[in-house]
Order: sequence, then structure tokens, then C-alpha cells
Amino acid sequence: MITPTSEINKRFPSGTKVRVIVRSHVRFGYFVDIPGIEIRGLFETVGYEPSEKPNLEIGSTIEAVIQQFRDSKEPLKRQFRLTVHPAVLANPSLIKLLQD
Repeated sequence: MITPTSEINKRFPSGTKVRVIVRSHVRFGYFVDIPGIEIRGLFETVGYEPSEKPNLEIGSTIEAVIQQFRDSKEPLKRQFRLTVHPAVLANPSLIKLLQD
């Protein structure tokens, strides 16, 4: 079942901190899962200097902040835009690898 947009916006308003799981790396950022919701998130790295681009492992968890929810009639195109504080990326102890 698709979660209605109104429920998503109430549950995850802009500025909400969430723990996310890194699922894939693409040239423009990382796709992440937010536990408890079927919608993926995107953490973009386009604005980072090459030396500052994060190198996150698939399966690691990080704290991110929701910027925006992008709705779509196509379920796979619904996504959250996220930001990650530079201090989180600079401190490996704040990034945890999931133990399966």
C-alpha cells in the first residue's frame, strides 16, 4: 500500500532527523533507506569538492536530515532529499556498519 503524501509530510516534516541505511552509490550521491517507510532517500554529493566527497560503505547507517519530500504518481520515483552534517561524514565513529 502506498503511504499518502499527507501522512508522509506529517510524519517526516522538513528538518526531521532520521537514521538511514546506505543502499547504493551513484555518481551524484547515495540512495538510502529510512527504516519504517517504503520511500527511498537521496543524499546528493554534487556540491562537494572532490577531496570532501564522502566514501560511505553500502550497509552503513548515518544520521541525516530531511530537506524535502518529492512526490510522484510513480511509486519508485517518490523520494526524500536529505542532507548530512559534515561533522558526521568527517567522524567515522558516527558511521556504523550494519552487522547482518
